[in-house]
Amino acid sequence: MNRILKIFRMFLMICGKFLIFIFIILYSGIIYADAGNSGMAFLKIPSSARSAATMTVFSQMSGTPSSLFENPVGIQTYHPYFTFSHNVWFADVSGEVLALSLPSKKGAFACGLHFVRIPGVEVRDKPSSDPLSTIEAQYLTATVGYSYNIFKKLTFGGAVKYLYESLYTENGRGAALDAGIQWVAPSSLDISILLQNFGFVSALYEKETALPLIFQIGIVRPEIFVEGPLSASVGLNLGSNLTTGESKAQVGAEIGIKRILSIRGGFEHIGSINRSSIGFGLKVKRFQLDYALLFMPEGLGYPYLITLTYRPGK
Repeated sequence: MNRILKIFRMFLMICGKFLIFIFIILYSGIIYADAGNSGMAFLKIPSSARSAATMTVFSQMSGTPSSLFENPVGIQTYHPYFTFSHNVWFADVSGEVLALSLPSKKGAFACGLHFVRIPGVEVRDKPSSDPLSTIEAQYLTATVGYSYNIFKKLTFGGAVKYLYESLYTENGRGAALDAGIQWVAPSSLDISILLQNFGFVSALYEKETALPLIFQIGIVRPEIFVEGPLSASVGLNLGSNLTTGESKAQVGAEIGIKRILSIRGGFEHIGSINRSSIGFGLKVKRFQLDYALLFMPEGLGYPYLITLTYRPGK
């Protein structure tokens, strides 16, 4: 009985410290936020096809290295993984993600790169129908993270990001921190709290840029059906961009067939914008192929993502 009380007190102490940490960061973020504008929008682009197809609701428990860019708690794994993603966004924006995760005794380590390019940016020195030239804007995130099992049902994850942007003759650099905590609650509910993009970036063309500081709560009910050939999972994210004041709600679902084929769908509401997504995943031995198609607001097209994941070893 004394041992149970001791563990419970330790749990309350850890949760209390984490909430104090979150409060301090949120308060600091509100102070430096730039009255409703945020830059580095590429940080909000999904890093994998599975997360895009389900609006990132399963990132907190995916067990793949791509979660490093969305919720570092989700990199927790018992096997090493290597993943590569290619995305084609709207307006010819495209990008790649390359990431690796390795298990440790009580956690997992991950590192990765997220590169985004925006071609066809027109350069003018005065109002004109003919640009002087066109250039390509480039953005890069280099991230390392670690996920650690505090207790059997409580996990903490953190990630540090180096940010780089290049536009014409100017370069911007910065750094940011992501931190999350995950609790496997009774009834197998998976609950997480996430703070994302707390950091800074240098001015570009003498214009200050505020990062999109995100606070999010996620709830997932994994594997509703555990017997038979079918399994299903559903999830919900509720969050807010503390820099712009926009709130968001995301829902996603996944149906697995014999642990080989997965069918996915999602819906997202951010501010006054809605978008939806569909996708699938196919697992063959140590390889997994995922695809996602997004339905954007009118005029923005249909972005898609393709992800290939490999698990070395037997």
